[in-house]
Amino acid sequence: MKIKKIVAGSMKEALILVKAQLGEDAMILKTRKIPGKLLGKSGEQIEVTAAIDDEREVATASVPDLSMKGGHNSEYLALLKKETTVQPPQPKTAPAPIREQQTPIRSAESEPIRQAKAEPRDSMQIMKIHDELSEMKQLLASILATGETKASGGFAGPWAILYKRLSDSEIRDDLARDLLGRLREISPNPGRNINREFINALAESFPCADTEQKRLQVFVGPTGAGKTTTIAKLAAYFSLEKQKKVSLITADTYRIAAVEQLRSFADIVGIDLQVIFSPDEAPDAIEACSSSDIILVDTAGRSQKNREHMDELGQFLSSISPDALHLVLSAGVKESDLRDMVLRYRKYGVNRLVITKLDETLRLGNIFNVVDECRIPVSYFTFGQSVPDDIETAHPGLFIKRLLQGSSL
Repeated sequence: MKIKKIVAGSMKEALILVKAQLGEDAMILKTRKIPGKLLGKSGEQIEVTAAIDDEREVATASVPDLSMKGGHNSEYLALLKKETTVQPPQPKTAPAPIREQQTPIRSAESEPIRQAKAEPRDSMQIMKIHDELSEMKQLLASILATGETKASGGFAGPWAILYKRLSDSEIRDDLARDLLGRLREISPNPGRNINREFINALAESFPCADTEQKRLQVFVGPTGAGKTTTIAKLAAYFSLEKQKKVSLITADTYRIAAVEQLRSFADIVGIDLQVIFSPDEAPDAIEACSSSDIILVDTAGRSQKNREHMDELGQFLSSISPDALHLVLSAGVKESDLRDMVLRYRKYGVNRLVITKLDETLRLGNIFNVVDECRIPVSYFTFGQSVPDDIETAHPGLFIKRLLQGSSL
């Protein structure tokens, strides 16, 4: 590439000299204004840096470089007046192959001048971007050719889509592969009903059980899981909607607020409330509710790691022999902690799970994984603080719908 700087009294003069010395295919790289006093001239001067590709360079007629001189000779004035470009002589040898024509330099009075920066650093950045785009094209071509990616777990086609939905829901990889393996045995060639079969396979791994016919129902679990609020919702449901006689018993005397919360609720709904302070009082409290259709028992929150508190809970449960023992778990708890809670509470006879706070988490794979592993059926879902609303009897289809909705967020 040939680069040349030209100084003239105006942009118009500079462009004429550029065309004369480099040809019409020259490209303007840079322009700047120079005070005339730096050059020993009066008035401001224009410096233009122009360039032309060596392969496109043309021989121009001998034109004197008058840009640094003070006056205008006749040849220079004629050049200004005509605004013409000296045509290069015809080559004696065979002409070179015709290359794609670039946009010629135009007069400063007609169109803005196209400028470009050809600095080495910019060229290197362009080359780097070009290489990265080439790598991305190769990767995309590979993915389209095989239909497999790491995110699809090695599956292809519709199976890859189903696997990704399971993975996005945070279902364990081994469980997801087992589910798809069973599904592929049922439907080797996935068709229009594949989504329905997929949901059915998930539902079979999520057992649920109705406990409305259980008279004495006890609720246990860690602090903050939502036991008291869940009992209040169920009491309102059985009393107001099912028209059953309901009684409440609370053993949560560690929190004064818990007793007052249930007492206020019991007064509003018009149901009985018994408060017990030790396991010995439990049989008498239950006897006092002998005419009730449903007895709901609240217990104090217990950390599964506190052996002393867990032993106290065990003594209380052995004194009443509940028909249904619900372990209340929050959906926002991580999977490893949920698994530990189920393991430690299970030895006290837990036979139902209540999943609370479904509205406070985006992914429900942790719940699915734990329920599938422990095989303890779920009795209720809660998803808000409103009483008696925001609670429903557990059903596999309802949970799977929420599970898959979370994977699409």
